[in-house]
Parts: sequence; structure tokens; C-alpha cells
Amino acid sequence: MQRDIPPFRADHVGSLLRPLPVKLARSKHAAGQLSAAELAAVEDTEIKKVIAKQEEIGLRSVTDGELRRAYWHFDFLAGLDGVAMVEAQGIKFAGVTSKAEAPYVKGKLGSRHHP
Repeated sequence: MQRDIPPFRADHVGSLLRPLPVKLARSKHAAGQLSAAELAAVEDTEIKKVIAKQEEIGLRSVTDGELRRAYWHFDFLAGLDGVAMVEAQGIKFAGVTSKAEAPYVKGKLGSRHHP
């Protein structure tokens, strides 16, 4: 029996490959050539596209593709009180090397302002 109301029963991880415009905007932002607001505008545009595609193919629940995240776990950890991102060796994955950073616990952990 198919459901017409949430919760829908499906496996949906949520993380999609970053479209080229997001990759380019992130590079420009990291180089100081694009403001945070301009980066967010590119992400907004691309998120609308991935949601439209999911709706087009008939998915009943959709995701923003986690297009605003760099790493799901590092983004989460970096938002905690008492954690700082520090320079570290990048990790090779599928021929690409990840960002050269890692979370470092520098104090008492907390989540007062964590999203």
C-alpha cells in the first residue's frame, strides 16, 4: 500500500554530488572573490534545481542535497562549542584529496548555538 501523507517509507540519504556552479562558487569564496551572500545565492539556485529534479522524477520526499555542507560530520562538529577546525592532512578519495582540515577539541563541549 502506497502512502499519500508523510511519513513516506523510503531510503533517502540526502547528500547529492555538488553541481559545478556550487564547486566554483565555493572556490571563489575560499579565495575571497565571492561574498558569503553571493555563495548562498548560488547555493539557493542550485538547491531549487535539485529539488525540482527530485519532484520531476516523482519522489514524494525531497532533500536539498546537503549542498551547503562541505562534510556532513565536520560541519556538524565545527558547530559545537569547544571545537575548532585546524589544519590537517587531506584524505584521498576517488582521486580527489579532501580539505586539509580536521576538528580539534579545544575546550568543554556544548551546543548552545548549534543548528
